[in-house]
Amino acid sequence: MRVPRDRISMSVQEYLSPGSPPVATRWMGMRRVLLALALAAVVAIAGVAAYVYMYEGSLDVAVQDDSGAWAHVWVTFTQVWVHEAGKSEEVGWHNLTVTQTSIDLASPRVGPGKYTEIRLVVIAATGKMLDGTTVVFSVPSGDVKAVTPFEIRSGTTTRLTVDINLARSIVANGSGWTFTPVLGQITVA
Repeated sequence: MRVPRDRISMSVQEYLSPGSPPVATRWMGMRRVLLALALAAVVAIAGVAAYVYMYEGSLDVAVQDDSGAWAHVWVTFTQVWVHEAGKSEEVGWHNLTVTQTSIDLASPRVGPGKYTEIRLVVIAATGKMLDGTTVVFSVPSGDVKAVTPFEIRSGTTTRLTVDINLARSIVANGSGWTFTPVLGQITVA
């Protein structure tokens, strides 16, 4: 019986040739390889899951305001940034990818630690007045940030509630309406 030097590198045809080991022996060898690969995959997945749970926390950002004279005000966010305490302006900012453009933002994961600021980037806003009139706002500067210290702990969710002051953010002018976000109170829970 011929014994190949390296079974892993031999072709299927060589492996199944008449001088190769019996089918039961081939199946047992293949089964061991498959079992080892499956075990390695389970260990890798468990390691990634443990890392995400133990070394990252969630940040839930909610935006709200008492709408006053407006029935609805829809604001489209493209970016949310948080600044990590003790880091420079160049490297301390973390961009939390916004995958949906609704008022309640997704719950992105960020590294645990202390953060000092939040920045919201608004690209569009529309509103509906109490009388039913729909308004498309111009947004000359939708970048707004606030110094708000908060901490994210491993395996927990920190909730920031950002109040946008609509009474100060919405201005009627000769050519229409302007929306420049003005932040009110920010609460951390």
